[in-house]
Amino acid sequence: MNFAELLTYTDIDQLNRIRKTYGFEGSVHSKNELIRTLLCHLGRRQELAEQIRGCDAVQTRFLQLVFFDYRDVFSMEELLGKAKAAWGEEEGDSRSLILWLLKRGWLFPGVTLRTRHLYQVPRDLKERINRLFAEEFLEDASDEPVAYRDEQGMLAQDLSRFLAFVMHNEVPLTADGAIYRQHQRKLFKTFIVPEKPVEKKGWRFGFGRRYHLYPDRFSLIYDYAYYQGYITEEETGWIRLTEKGAGKILNKETEPGQEMYRFWLRLYRKPVPHLPVVVRWIDLLARGRWTPVEVIQRAVNGWIEPYYYETAESLLRRILKMMMHLGVIRMGEGADGEKLVSVTDEGHALITGISGFTEEGLDDRFSNPLSGNQMV
Repeated sequence: MNFAELLTYTDIDQLNRIRKTYGFEGSVHSKNELIRTLLCHLGRRQELAEQIRGCDAVQTRFLQLVFFDYRDVFSMEELLGKAKAAWGEEEGDSRSLILWLLKRGWLFPGVTLRTRHLYQVPRDLKERINRLFAEEFLEDASDEPVAYRDEQGMLAQDLSRFLAFVMHNEVPLTADGAIYRQHQRKLFKTFIVPEKPVEKKGWRFGFGRRYHLYPDRFSLIYDYAYYQGYITEEETGWIRLTEKGAGKILNKETEPGQEMYRFWLRLYRKPVPHLPVVVRWIDLLARGRWTPVEVIQRAVNGWIEPYYYETAESLLRRILKMMMHLGVIRMGEGADGEKLVSVTDEGHALITGISGFTEEGLDDRFSNPLSGNQMV
């Protein structure tokens, strides 16, 4: 529901509490007058912008955790979880943050039979506040890049090529569980986006079950195929296509982009617990325009923490790279060498269609970085 609709369902006592929070003048007896007063004051962009600027750091984090989530309705347990995350390592009263939203009229008790034990965010108010968050970082539009990469749909196609390769070839594994490099080279030549096998000896850090054995993009394809049960690693040391995987090829089924995107979200949730907020920031700042990576870095500051050998900056680069492979963003370079990002239409649909806040991280087989921190 929108703000005006929720005000209509709200009792007069709650409306007066909201009025007192802002110190607005108005009739305390007429519900219609109260609603008009609140709509008039809170409908002003400048008024709302001042309210956002007046939030402290914890309140701002809580607002983003609630308002960046594409769901409009939450349980008390979900709100308490978001409030706890907003406090982080600080000691704080989580319920006070929820009460703060209620007093401001930015959160309402559910009004329908389905939502009467839940809490609801006004949809139009959420959109306005999110725009205000973005405008703080958006500058003049960047020029079109001199070159850019766009891989929309290519990851799913190369997944099909990998499954077809396993169907038509004997694919043995090394003692470490890797596809032999000569087979990798043969496979990668069939890909739309080719890669090279990991050649150098040294430390390799990343996220995924087989990350340390394969280049970045293929490691995601391989782990996804294994997770979905399209392939199996036999004890005899061979990769085989399962019946499910063979069906994908024989029926010429293209893998849904949303399933691969969901898998990636779950894969990266453990190293980046607030990944849904980061992804939402990227969508707000780079949808329909080219935005410098440096701007995105400033916006997500505080939402990405260093993880083992990764800094916040290197984690963002890793996130953006995988989002490009998934077709969620295009990555470009300006005439001055500046790195630019633009969210694709398909990417916006994925981000808005899948609430990463409800996706749980994968188990340690897939997300434990120490499994990938090995000599290769």
